[in-house]
Amino acid sequence: MSTSLAPASSAIDPSRVDGKPGGERRATQVRGGALLAAGALAALVAGACGGRVVVDGFEPPPDGSGSSGGSWSSGDTASSVPQGSSGAGEGGSIGEGGAPPIPPLVKEEHDDVGIDGAIPVTVQPGTLGFTAVAEIMASSPSFDPIGIESILGPDGRLLAADYTIPGTMAAFFNQGIGAAAVPQTGADASAPLAPGVYWIKLGNGGVGPLEEPVRLSVWHRRTLDGRFHGGKIDINAFIAGDAVSEQYMRRALLSAYEGYVGLGVGSINVHHIGSEWEFVDEEVLPGVLEQTAGAPGRPALNVIAVTAFGGSIAQASGVTPAVPSVAVEHGTHLSGIVVTLYEEPSVDTVILRHELGHLAGLFHTTEFDADFGDPLDDTSQCGDVNSLMERCPDFGNLMFPTGGDFSGAMTPQQAAIVRASALYRGIVEQGGGAAVPLPADADTPASGAPIAPPAPGEGARSFAPDRLASTAALPPHAAALLAGHFCGQSAARGADFDELLRAAGADVDRLLAVGRDPGAPAYVRARALTAAGRAATRSSASARVIAELQALAADPRLPRRARLGAVEGVASASPAAARALAARLTADADGVVERMAARAAAR
Repeated sequence: MSTSLAPASSAIDPSRVDGKPGGERRATQVRGGALLAAGALAALVAGACGGRVVVDGFEPPPDGSGSSGGSWSSGDTASSVPQGSSGAGEGGSIGEGGAPPIPPLVKEEHDDVGIDGAIPVTVQPGTLGFTAVAEIMASSPSFDPIGIESILGPDGRLLAADYTIPGTMAAFFNQGIGAAAVPQTGADASAPLAPGVYWIKLGNGGVGPLEEPVRLSVWHRRTLDGRFHGGKIDINAFIAGDAVSEQYMRRALLSAYEGYVGLGVGSINVHHIGSEWEFVDEEVLPGVLEQTAGAPGRPALNVIAVTAFGGSIAQASGVTPAVPSVAVEHGTHLSGIVVTLYEEPSVDTVILRHELGHLAGLFHTTEFDADFGDPLDDTSQCGDVNSLMERCPDFGNLMFPTGGDFSGAMTPQQAAIVRASALYRGIVEQGGGAAVPLPADADTPASGAPIAPPAPGEGARSFAPDRLASTAALPPHAAALLAGHFCGQSAARGADFDELLRAAGADVDRLLAVGRDPGAPAYVRARALTAAGRAATRSSASARVIAELQALAADPRLPRRARLGAVEGVASASPAAARALAARLTADADGVVERMAARAAAR
């Protein structure tokens, strides 16, 4: 795998000016170009060319006929690796039946498409949902914008327009690749989808003519009867440097995803990437996602564990590059989620599940900007997250922007969206078996032996008062922020964690007190110390604060995570102090602390 950094300037919302791709295009112009009259639709149907179809874990009959639910395509077909007698993947206990009688996941491929017309996609009966992926076909991952400009349903209703779903802060485009899914709204979350012809229009935000060909791939999720019957999530775990131990990574993944919306865990393959990827900011994010190239299996969830985030995504504990991202292709700028794990099982479960929700197509129930939230009918929304926080009606939901009360609650429509995604190897009938993976790159080895399931109580749990005991000196909203999950999607949309803390009443001395508290969880101490350094720039006692942060960063008795928070706090307060601290920590017994201090000093 390559370890060179990609020359990215932004991995989230590229070419976005004044909230729109390309800046100069107005929503009315874009939507007007996407609405097609009935006569134009008929003309497109008559001239439409069929896409190439690839099936997941299914060998079609020789005559090309399908099972119930209609036929697929007269185009080329390709089956996955030879299927075993059970048709099931490794691990888990869901659906160990026979081989699927129909393909649970079908890739419909349209090569060398343009951005001047809509592409017809036929949805068959029994389809739970589909994921559309537009990608610039270049010799290496492109940094030019591309995405799904609009999706028109068979009833003439716009499901997406202007690269978004209104009110969601969605952006269905990115660098070199963009994706959108149906369903992502409450109106379409009931299974199965309405069959018929859906029209997908691609675009690049009006930045100019395309210089490379573009491919549209549409992944259809189907079952025999249009109902969900389970499946397996295969996982490729990437550990950057010494971000987390392989043993803990495996247990955290199994704890988070076994039973998630009725899915089981299939194979878990662990890969190690260099320590240069331990620290990720918006410049590095595309490059670290490219490290998933060559990972085994499709569909498969790529989870990259890093030590810390910085830049515009500082203080985040998880980042998903877009909603949705992709689990059906590796090495792209949407190929997975990036997390920092705190070795606090209840917290890490929420981080992993929350970010997987984004990858599958879930938005925050409410954003920090209260004018935005998800488009679902069965989730509550909060009038003002900043002032209400733990009193918000949706605080109990997994997709609350801070992870909520850590109970991991989801609504039926949220579960339906995840189940309709291209995330997993599906089961098409009650008691059936999951499809085998599509072929993997031959030179990518699998690793690791099966591990025991998590002990009872290791999953998500309530946001209990004892978790806030160490932050009792803080106002409740500030305590909830420090102890919760801060999502990179919030940071990318303009939410500043430290400003949110300050607005909630967390002054520098209170933050230092939390950072010194040995009874506080290490990740809470780390966040407090980083925030204290940033607050020090506005404090008359900045010299005192910096000196205390330097002392804490150099104290080997502190947990690594807390020391790293102090390192980042020093760097935020004073570049000169950061350089002095890096010199002091040269040859520190903890190599991660030493490397992160050196990196902070060089920024």
